[in-house]
Amino acid sequence: MPSANALNTETWHPTLAEPSRPCHQWMQALAADERPQWGISGDQWLSPNQDTYFFCDLHADADAFLRSLKLSGLVTRDSILSDLALTSAGQRSQIIIGGDCFDKGPSNLELLSLIGHLYRIHADVVLLAGNHDMRVYAGLMALDVMDDLRQAHFFIRMGRKTVPLFAEIYAYGQQHLNETLSPMTEAQIKQALLPPPEWFEFFPAWAQGFMPKAKIQKELKRVKQKQIEFFQACGEAGLSLRQLYQATLWAKETLLKPDGAFGWFLQSLDLLHINGSYCFSHAGLDDQMAMRLQVQTPEQINRHFRQQLFEGRIFQLYYSALGNTFRTKYRAGDYPLTPRGVRMLKERRIYAMVNGHRSHPNGQQLFVREGLLNFECDTQLNANCRRKKQRHNPGEAVTIFHSDGRVQGLSADYPAIKQFHPDHLNPDVS
Repeated sequence: MPSANALNTETWHPTLAEPSRPCHQWMQALAADERPQWGISGDQWLSPNQDTYFFCDLHADADAFLRSLKLSGLVTRDSILSDLALTSAGQRSQIIIGGDCFDKGPSNLELLSLIGHLYRIHADVVLLAGNHDMRVYAGLMALDVMDDLRQAHFFIRMGRKTVPLFAEIYAYGQQHLNETLSPMTEAQIKQALLPPPEWFEFFPAWAQGFMPKAKIQKELKRVKQKQIEFFQACGEAGLSLRQLYQATLWAKETLLKPDGAFGWFLQSLDLLHINGSYCFSHAGLDDQMAMRLQVQTPEQINRHFRQQLFEGRIFQLYYSALGNTFRTKYRAGDYPLTPRGVRMLKERRIYAMVNGHRSHPNGQQLFVREGLLNFECDTQLNANCRRKKQRHNPGEAVTIFHSDGRVQGLSADYPAIKQFHPDHLNPDVS
């Protein structure tokens, strides 16, 4: 991809987020009489207090993140991880990593090392929780609470996508940690990793009130299937059951313990971040979160999120309105965002949401959902998914929220810089 300076720019106009409209298509400017009634004008908009660079859905691809940082001009272009240095722009800007650092890609631990290096060179980093990050945390935590039938399935629920992570952890552990291969039999190991047989009988009663009946039944079927797929994937990765179990012990030591090699990652997670009129999260907001934002600061919400996280109440968190912030896709079964919620957000002077979670093939997309702007920034960066989708160019992308009001979307999958400014909003509405 050419440098940002060599790209043309295109004005970035939103489209209505309706099921009848293909969300993945790049939409041309809507005719004036088609534009939604925004309820705000450009002069009401609050710009970020510093240039803010949003990266999301890195999915264990350190190379894609490094390319994206260089595309952004935040790090020196000739740098590698060992000598990565911030440019002057990188020193004065904020970097938001919008969730889903784990799974799918080729280099979980290398990506965490790269993010950790940004902290060490004093980059201003905000790290948001994604559903894949929470699944890894919930899966590892479940190994200590297998008698809790609401959570006993969370390890196997991570699925085959996490097998490369455990292969990486096993290789890392052999190099950096004490070798303590378990003397357990394969039957004992499966008993330690899988929910007990009675889970399938009692889980529906435990989950009632948190999940609708249809979703509970789907969860039962999914867990049965994931048990088969997970161990198949271990075999394909050359990971024996004993090695897998050892990797889970090392993963808990390196990821869950605050003083573990990568323990800082989970300790650093926020649920959401607000700067100017933009609310950044992994997956979006709903009415309950809009109501909470009227009476609580983002710091209070993030503190409550981490409290629930580290107290081990993962099931309640995952299926709550807090969890909806990192897992919604605005489906019928999700907590809804309605015009009432949008009104509450606008009273808080939040006029746009910025998130990943829903990938698009033609770069970042801009939608209107219930009268609220949505910047959807997942461009599917990781190499493994790009290969499956037959995208042969390397992934790189960034969405930049400038302190002067401009928003720019750069992506390997679109030949121009998408550019938006609040002044483009309809000025004729109150």
